[in-house]
Amino acid sequence: MDLQLRDSLSQRMFGQPLVNELFNIISAHKENINESNGNKKALVISLHGWSGVGKNFASTMIAEAIYRKGMQSNYVKLFMGKKDFDCYELEKKKQMLVNTLNTLVKKCPKSLIIFDEIHHMCPSVLDTIIPMLDHHSAVDEVDYRNTIFIFISNIGGHEIATKLLELYEKGVTRSEVEFRDFEPIIRRTAYFQGGFEKAAAIAHHLIDHYVPFLPLEQHHVEMCALAEFKANGVEKPSKKMMADALTVITYGPPETQPIFANNGCRRFTRHIPYVIKKHTRKTEL
Repeated sequence: MDLQLRDSLSQRMFGQPLVNELFNIISAHKENINESNGNKKALVISLHGWSGVGKNFASTMIAEAIYRKGMQSNYVKLFMGKKDFDCYELEKKKQMLVNTLNTLVKKCPKSLIIFDEIHHMCPSVLDTIIPMLDHHSAVDEVDYRNTIFIFISNIGGHEIATKLLELYEKGVTRSEVEFRDFEPIIRRTAYFQGGFEKAAAIAHHLIDHYVPFLPLEQHHVEMCALAEFKANGVEKPSKKMMADALTVITYGPPETQPIFANNGCRRFTRHIPYVIKKHTRKTEL
């Protein structure tokens, strides 16, 4: 992994000071693999925040830093909330989940397992994998202690934004926020919503790190836009192109303090290629 993850997070993520700590979290886990005492349990990380603030982007960076093929690696498994775990034939799906994970981790104990859109997942699914997250040397003769689990959800996004506003009012800057400012509100909120509802993973303190993705402000969104223009071959977009790109961004959460982008940078992926084409055609004409 070296410093790839650290560099990716610091250079490609905007406005997320706590997310940079993912490098230290993952590094400590990987270093323990080779220590005599080793890891005592699987590493469990839960990413929370509004859409478009970088949660999936960060999980992709982790995969790319650990495996040569990144998300396409045979040892990275991605589950999608509603698609894989709605409440229909739930017991059958739970058994399939256990079988899939046992097979995967038996082949590669250092696998990366991602559960995305947990806010759309049927409650109780996560309880099926509790033994795999806990302090056990083996589950069904499979050792999960060197495995990484990542949970991704929008749950807690509003509460994170509200807490950040409170911290701003107290004079705390964005770069000064800490995990402890957000973990209690994330845990309380998550325990009553979606796939986390009354989850033993929360109640039994099996989630090692709750990582808050902060809502983005205008200058962070502008940095996102510039990065997307660059990814599409435009190094220096004109002022008109930037203004056009930013028209899809709305701000909130309250109308009295509209400082956070409601959907982060999510819409730029499709909108900016359109903006480039639109302005290129005008130039040609």
